[in-house]
Amino acid sequence: MRFLVLRAGWYGGQEAVIGEGSEMLRAAGSVETVHQQAGEKELPARFLERLPEATAVVVSPWFWPATTPGDWRRAARLKVLAGTFDNRFGGWLNFQEMAARGIAVVDTSRSMTPSVAEFALAMTLNLIRDIPAGIEEVRRGGWKPAPCDLPGFVYGDLTGRRVGLAGFGSINRRYSELLAPFRCEIGVYDPFVGDETLQRVGARRLPSLIELARFSEVFVVGIPPTPMTHKIINEAVINALPEGALFVLVTRMAVVEQDALWRRIQAGGLRAAVDVFAPEPPPAEAWFRRHPHVLPTPHMAGDTIYCHRRCFTDACHDAIAVLRSEPPRFGATLWDHQVYQGQL
Repeated sequence: MRFLVLRAGWYGGQEAVIGEGSEMLRAAGSVETVHQQAGEKELPARFLERLPEATAVVVSPWFWPATTPGDWRRAARLKVLAGTFDNRFGGWLNFQEMAARGIAVVDTSRSMTPSVAEFALAMTLNLIRDIPAGIEEVRRGGWKPAPCDLPGFVYGDLTGRRVGLAGFGSINRRYSELLAPFRCEIGVYDPFVGDETLQRVGARRLPSLIELARFSEVFVVGIPPTPMTHKIINEAVINALPEGALFVLVTRMAVVEQDALWRRIQAGGLRAAVDVFAPEPPPAEAWFRRHPHVLPTPHMAGDTIYCHRRCFTDACHDAIAVLRSEPPRFGATLWDHQVYQGQL
């Protein structure tokens, strides 16, 4: 096994991220590492020189090499390309050509799922009890009002609440597992998920996003951004949410009609925990940064060293598996590619 590692970008420059995976590769075969410094736009010449000899290429997390599809045709021995690409292959890789050549593409972006789902649950609990406001009150020298409540809003216990999951991909599936001890009534809208999957987790299928919104006391958006999902959480969906409902967003603001969300919040109808914005960062003077009904966080759901290390370690694990003729856990599929390209 001959591994070519491209250590690049902000996260790839940290030994805490790539150390564990690199040890796995060294135990399995020969490893050559090529460094690309932060800010460099050109791919190091040595990477392209070594590419024809490599049987596996592993790229540090969240880095898209400055290659062309033609560069990968030089990789005569390549069996697998592994990294954390979030299904973004446009311009630098021809996914279908790689598949036709029998080269597996591994994308460990779903390896972030545990971290993001746990963060979504943390956001939900903070929102339903307004914990940050309580902390701020104590820091100002104050104390709780009597009684602690937010009249008109979903507040208090998460246990027994109606939780609507917009999308049932890897994030919301894990989120639903984390909800199990809370005995919530779970509703789901996702046309790509079969009934048997929902039955296994005890979830109820809703026929549309609008019906899901009407059902929800807590509405969690786990839909990934694709050409087909742009602003899919539109004004009609947002306005269908009950008065006082809670809105949680951890994927991308691109799937939400942002102005409609802000209007509903300003009108006093919703409270929201939002980890993603458009643009990022939002303007320093943006009203929602300080609004009492918005819990804003700086796109941090999956942004931990531990999470990025898992992404890289999983990429190394899958690269080794492919070379051993074993199936990868995070193999990118043609279906994934077509969905993210807007072809399905």
